[in-house]
Amino acid sequence: MAEEYKTNLFKRIITSIVIILPIVLILLSANIWAFSVLITVICLFAMFEWFKSKLQKPIIGVLLILNFYFFSILLVISPGMYEEGVYVGYGILILNTAIFDSFAYLIGSKFGKTYIAKKISPNKTLEGLIGGILGSMLFGIFVGYQIQYYGIILFFIFLCFLAFIGDLLISFIKRQSGVKDTGTILPGHGGILDRLDSHLIVIPVSIMIFIL
Repeated sequence: MAEEYKTNLFKRIITSIVIILPIVLILLSANIWAFSVLITVICLFAMFEWFKSKLQKPIIGVLLILNFYFFSILLVISPGMYEEGVYVGYGILILNTAIFDSFAYLIGSKFGKTYIAKKISPNKTLEGLIGGILGSMLFGIFVGYQIQYYGIILFFIFLCFLAFIGDLLISFIKRQSGVKDTGTILPGHGGILDRLDSHLIVIPVSIMIFIL
């Protein structure tokens, strides 16, 4: 069991680096076309996996993915967004959710005993959720120090709960459909949709708040 945990952890770390590195490079380049192509490819893959896996409630899937796509693109094409450091902000949102997911997995896999929704997702525990939030808070402290505004920590905690809800929603649909993972393209994670699920609610809500 310990060996399997180490193997899965190693796979997740390597895959996360492979995923995050090109995203960071594109965001740092602030290239609207590269960013748009990246988001389009990710959403098309997620849509493809939804239908290939024959997940139930396809309308919900299409709406969630298109909503994520719409707000992501809306953010970068809105007038004046570049001056506001929109690409860096988007990267921070993505990174915060990734940190939450990673810490939740690390703590939950190692110490998780109190199941939150065992019938929907047997791997989600209260200990994992708390671990994910603590990881996000540490990231929030770092970001807060950089921008001299520590209120961002509370915002990050709020986003953690949105990420958890998104993850749980997709887990519920997968459970109803008898599907564990929507793909195998990302070792240690599953498919693109398995990695995107936590972001599907976080990104649209964050951007709505940011624009408002």
